[in-house]
Amino acid sequence: MKFPFRITVTEIRRARQIAEVLVRNGLGFLAETMGLTRFLPPWRARRLRADVRAVGLTIPQRFRQTLEELGPTFIKLGQILSTRPDVLPAEYILELSKLLDAAPPVQGEEIVRAIEEELHGPIGQFFSSFDAQPIASASIGQVHRATLVDGTPVVVKVQRPGIESVIQADLNLLYTQAAFLERRSETLRSYGLLDIVEEFSQALRDELDYTQEGRNADRVRQVAEGEGILVPKVYWDLTTRRVITLSDLRGLKLSEIEVLKEAGYDLSALAAQVVQCYMRLVFVHGIFHADPHPANILVCGSQIGLVDFGVIGYLTGRIQEDLGDLLFALAEQNAEEMVRIIVRMGVANVATDRSALERDVRRLLVRYYNVSLESLPMAQFLGELMALAFRHHVRLPSDLALLARTVVVLEGVVRTLDPSLVLARYLEPFVMQLVRRRLSLKRTLVDSITTLRELEDLLHVLPRRMDTISEQMERGEMTLGVEVRRLNQALAKIEAIGNRVSFSVVVAALIVGSALLLVGGGGAAIFRIPFTEIALPIPQVGFLIAGLLGAWLIFSILRSRGL
Repeated sequence: MKFPFRITVTEIRRARQIAEVLVRNGLGFLAETMGLTRFLPPWRARRLRADVRAVGLTIPQRFRQTLEELGPTFIKLGQILSTRPDVLPAEYILELSKLLDAAPPVQGEEIVRAIEEELHGPIGQFFSSFDAQPIASASIGQVHRATLVDGTPVVVKVQRPGIESVIQADLNLLYTQAAFLERRSETLRSYGLLDIVEEFSQALRDELDYTQEGRNADRVRQVAEGEGILVPKVYWDLTTRRVITLSDLRGLKLSEIEVLKEAGYDLSALAAQVVQCYMRLVFVHGIFHADPHPANILVCGSQIGLVDFGVIGYLTGRIQEDLGDLLFALAEQNAEEMVRIIVRMGVANVATDRSALERDVRRLLVRYYNVSLESLPMAQFLGELMALAFRHHVRLPSDLALLARTVVVLEGVVRTLDPSLVLARYLEPFVMQLVRRRLSLKRTLVDSITTLRELEDLLHVLPRRMDTISEQMERGEMTLGVEVRRLNQALAKIEAIGNRVSFSVVVAALIVGSALLLVGGGGAAIFRIPFTEIALPIPQVGFLIAGLLGAWLIFSILRSRGL
């Protein structure tokens, strides 16, 4: 999706508000770096000060508080950022995982009207009863209990009216600021800041589409039925982009610890059950619920229920194999092999220096020296690995980041049930399975067959390619294509310099011309408008125009920080 580069009046007001919130929360340096302070009136900028309460907080805490204050778009983007240990340090990831997505509920009449607009009919046509009091209210949508006309209890998730346009305006502003930062910083440009913003924006737009959440729930339910996991059924005839209707899972939330105790549950056994369910989804079926918040995990009798499928992760067979190869190379302390696998798993940039990457991988291996695979802290290892790859401009699959974040959050959730639980013990059989798959005879045979097929294809193609090259050389038609990297950017800069020089020449010409007319005096310095008594002092007008144009030139140079 393309974003507009022109900034509207509404976006200017929003940029001003964001700048004020950043300064108030002690993040004025971030507002300055992002260029948001240029939207603040000078008198307002001078009066703004950091809130006393924010001064005592850490930078990650201020960042989380700022996102909560800025509203739904930034809360959701913060939650998405919490899944990216390659982009942010661990302390930020931990803090952003605490983001509170809560908002005052929308009036029942508005919600009913939104449902009727989406389903194209009166609400009584679809539900025999509808509870206008929500059971949960977040920044994007809220959840209500209802009953179908056949008596089936369901929950209806409804998007807040007008929230999509609000989020889109914020995304436009984020994209504009990312473009501004890329123009100012070669480093940010090499990291592909615009691509990262686009990736986050797409993830947020997916969350705004409830049909996507419905498809996610269906995918997980297909594999979860035999694993003791309950996933709500989607009623597709009552589901649209802004409304989703699901079967009502009744159970106790993992966050309700005292209620679970009173109900007679063994909390240690319950924690182990939750971990095993998640591990089987991840490593056996390659699909997992990526938001294991305690409110999203229910205890339904002897089974575990999962709700809210706005974000799910995938671990394809190829990613699982690569992860197994990576863990095997880690056990062998083979930095060169790890670099090869990292580059194979991701997308390397032209700025990637493989020698520097290998040097940093060796440093990473020192930290995990003599650590057995059975006790490997998987989430920490994946987080450090992705951060290292990001520094060296290698974009690893985002699902690995989702896996790292899921393991971290899941460990925190189950430890509220059983503080003595060690997640590595439950990970160990699955990690060993990945490594065994790497060493299996079947894997060796498959790799050998694949290599032979690729060699066969090459042998078929090579003679024809050689003939073509030979013929082109004989006819003198052989051409070489040379691509100069970032030529467009260089040309754009040269064009801007040329425009400023031309502008300066015009201003200088006006000044010199006006001065000559002034020296000439008399009739040369006065222009009389025909048939009137009006006389214009040409030199003075010329000086005035030159002064205005010169002031505008200086202002544009200062605004672009060209001095």
